[in-house]
Amino acid sequence: MDSPSGLNLTFGEGSTPDPNPAASTGGPRFRFPLSFDPIRLLAGVLSRWPWIVIGMILAGSLGTYLGIQLTHPSFTLSVSLIKRRVPQTVQTSETGQSYRPVDLNDATLHATLLATEPLDLALKRSKNGLDPNAIRTLVEAQQLEGTDIFYITYHSPISPEDAVAFTTVWAAEINAYTQRLQQTEAHEVRLILQNEVSELERQITADNLAILNFSKEKDYLGGYTQVAAALSKLSQIELQLETARTTAVAKHEQLKNFTDQIQRQSPIELQLRTAQEELANLRAIYTDANPLVLTKLQSIEYLNTQIKKIVPKGELDFEAYTGTPLGNQLYLSILGFRNELLAATSQIESLEILYKTAAARIAEFPAIVNAYEALVKKRDASSGGLSLMSNRLKEAEIFASSAPGYWQVFQSPDPRSIVPSSLVNKPAIMGLVGAILGAVAATLLMLLLSQRTARRSCLECCAATHAPLLANIPTAGEQDALAALNHFWITHLSLHFHSATHLLFWTPALDAADERRFWSLLSSATLTDTGKPLRIHDLTPDSLWDYFPPPDSLDWIDSAHTRPTPSASEAVLLRASSLPHGADRDILAQIDYWMALVSGQNDSLARAEKFRPLTEAYLPPCNGTLAWIEQPNGSIRKSADQLSYILAKRFS
Repeated sequence: MDSPSGLNLTFGEGSTPDPNPAASTGGPRFRFPLSFDPIRLLAGVLSRWPWIVIGMILAGSLGTYLGIQLTHPSFTLSVSLIKRRVPQTVQTSETGQSYRPVDLNDATLHATLLATEPLDLALKRSKNGLDPNAIRTLVEAQQLEGTDIFYITYHSPISPEDAVAFTTVWAAEINAYTQRLQQTEAHEVRLILQNEVSELERQITADNLAILNFSKEKDYLGGYTQVAAALSKLSQIELQLETARTTAVAKHEQLKNFTDQIQRQSPIELQLRTAQEELANLRAIYTDANPLVLTKLQSIEYLNTQIKKIVPKGELDFEAYTGTPLGNQLYLSILGFRNELLAATSQIESLEILYKTAAARIAEFPAIVNAYEALVKKRDASSGGLSLMSNRLKEAEIFASSAPGYWQVFQSPDPRSIVPSSLVNKPAIMGLVGAILGAVAATLLMLLLSQRTARRSCLECCAATHAPLLANIPTAGEQDALAALNHFWITHLSLHFHSATHLLFWTPALDAADERRFWSLLSSATLTDTGKPLRIHDLTPDSLWDYFPPPDSLDWIDSAHTRPTPSASEAVLLRASSLPHGADRDILAQIDYWMALVSGQNDSLARAEKFRPLTEAYLPPCNGTLAWIEQPNGSIRKSADQLSYILAKRFS
């Protein structure tokens, strides 16, 4: 008949051992994720609840006592401060951005409320005798969300009067502290501005000196008046030069005319004209053949020859044309025109020199004006910077002498707002914390004690064998154990036994006494049901019953003395507490259904885990666990065992 796994487990002739028994079955496995039973540990803790209560009471009492010792009466008072905006109206000029101290953000302002300096000064002024090192534990500050209002709080350990006095002084010192911050910043800025002003003044002095030297060197005093005067002077020189040139031309023409006239006023020409008149008179009377006419012609010819001789090859000798009244007068006029022409020529030369000088001066003016204006602009820029820096210096001096600070008291300390501290809260809180810590410490101690006990649950038995739970057999009462084995036989074991299935019981985890008791009770259960003794084939070399005779209900076959020859017509249970020797080891290759017997003790589970490599090497996965469990004491542990049993069945 086939087993529940679908394999034939008989040892009949012709059967062939499975070369890979570990792969021949796919039975159920135990898959609980933990190697210990948390329910057992919890039950061990809960069963010792008086100790937990004692730990809570002791630790809570100690915490309450410490809370009472640390509790001191205090008087809490808060003062509201509003953030003062940095003033922007202090501006002494219309240009540039006025100086003002840095506008601190809310986080920085919050830090100023708890600064050490105002706290120390407030302690000195209030004279309340508090330790400066402990004052920071008595104060706090916070911002009212969404507003510019901040609260400073003082927990006075002395009296309500001290709370009012200290908060008043503290608020004043906080604002004075921020005033000093602004003044320090303004002092630093003032030093910087003073250096800048001094540097600009030196620069302006140097620029003025450069302008003066440039004016001296270039003979230029600035402005376009001097350029206009130079242009006007050049125009006058041009006009005078043109006038002089016109006068010279006119004098030259007059001198030429008079020269031509004086040349006709020489005595020889006068004689020639007289001779020509006389010749005309003679020709009116005589012919040209007349000796008088001929003589006169010869005289005229002579006079022409003389005139040709006196025609100058170079400059005329005007004195040669004098001697007549008209010649004398022309001579005098020519001398006058000559002098006037010479004066006009000299004036033209002087005016041309002046014109060239004036034109060259005017040609230099663009470069001179540009250079001069650059110097002036540089000086003006420095002057503008000096004016701006001087104004900023005045503003910085205002803040350096009288800074407003960053805070203003929004609501003065009010004695009606004092809140006395509670004398119960701290002892209650510390007592509660002590009770919790005491409970935790006691729980950890109980967990340690529960873990150190030798007893284990069926859940941990299955975790040690990695096999599902088949039966949980109690060891306390004989009738209870027999009833459990009867139930195991009827519901599980007989199904395989009557099917001629050869089953293996792996028992190295059980003590010899417990195992003998188990076989005795199991054989009694089978004898009651079948009426026949239970046949057990022991594969282990050392016999379990060497010094104890087996009961009549048990047919024990010892492998050390007799080797069985099983047949298909009869079923037999195999038992092994260690690895069989010799040929008996080959039988393990045909086992595909076996059960592990473990006791609910720590050493038994340790032995089961120790022998697990042998079963993994020679046997398929274990098909079930028989847990030989000692019944616990107390309802809590019994309930925990029931829950462990339910979980073991749930994960099987």
